[in-house]
Amino acid sequence: MANLPRWRPALRAWHRWFGLGAALWLLLLALTGSVIAFYDELDRALNPDWRGVAVAGPAPSVPVDAALITVAAALPGFSPRMVDLPEQAGHTITMIGSMARDGEDVPAQAFIDAEGRTVLGWRQMGLLALDRRHLMDTIYGLHVELLLGEMAAWLLGLLALLWILDHLAALLLSFPNRARWREAFLIKGRGFSLRWLFDLHRASGLWLYLATFTLALTGLTLTWHEETRWVARWAAPVSERLHVSMPQRPAPANRISADQALAKVAAATQSSADSLVLLPRQGVYGVRSFDARDLDGMGRLWTYVDMANGRIVGQRHDNGEGPGDAFFAWQYPLHSGKILGLPGRIIVAVAGLATAGLCLTGFLLWTKRRRRPAVACPL
Repeated sequence: MANLPRWRPALRAWHRWFGLGAALWLLLLALTGSVIAFYDELDRALNPDWRGVAVAGPAPSVPVDAALITVAAALPGFSPRMVDLPEQAGHTITMIGSMARDGEDVPAQAFIDAEGRTVLGWRQMGLLALDRRHLMDTIYGLHVELLLGEMAAWLLGLLALLWILDHLAALLLSFPNRARWREAFLIKGRGFSLRWLFDLHRASGLWLYLATFTLALTGLTLTWHEETRWVARWAAPVSERLHVSMPQRPAPANRISADQALAKVAAATQSSADSLVLLPRQGVYGVRSFDARDLDGMGRLWTYVDMANGRIVGQRHDNGEGPGDAFFAWQYPLHSGKILGLPGRIIVAVAGLATAGLCLTGFLLWTKRRRRPAVACPL
């Protein structure tokens, strides 16, 4: 800390220009992240006719094969990739896959009643559309890739990396005097004065520092998937889900049904299934089941069933076997807040709003200082 003063001008310049350059993007990511912390609840409220059905009594056994047949008949050109099973009575089956439209395959989502008899609706994913059918998917797409594809997602990873570095710079700048460190957490001055804005900017950033730093770090690992794993492998082994390394083979002509695969896994794991992934190129079904090791309330135990003979050919939990796997298994639960259930999602939403506030107060500080260059603040 003794040598810090000589670096303060450089750190201050970095923090200022990073903030001005990234403010718009951080503001967009922060606000969309706050909203999608409650994606399912909001989408169900907007689309109750797609996401819910009236039921009496406990949730019935879900006939996945019947749902697949129903989708094939009702939506020609739709190819399901993943079947998300209802979480509770009254929820519907969700299928994610692709739809053939105008000579190309576009990502799509279909909703089927829990008995597998009726397609309630479908939507193309990744569109910029603000109607109630597409609003939540649009917000989600803006958050993960700005609706612009993989290159935009990679650039958001770069933004996350720079945001991590800015967190370190902001922390050093926040404590110019170690003996008076408590003042950094307080807000003084009159409303919208330069002093008040500075204190609000600094104090709110410090109070939610751990939350926003976690969002920055997990944002980096979730967007730079391969790059961060390559770096992590220098410290510890990191493995992937088993189907990533499975050899491709022709899909069997006569294969067991999805319902048979689910029954096989239920008997082996003594647990209910969260979802089923169709992997015809590898010749297997991937069944995700709930497990005591799950971190975010989603089924994370993968069991692979051979489509040809129903044999279980592999099993892996997303937590993996070592510290490298565990580190990456924690990233989505931390980024979404689901690691702590509803309180965690509330924290993520609040951290997103606070980040938006930091962008706004930082911009106001810059504009006020430009108008009053003689007035200085310690930051």
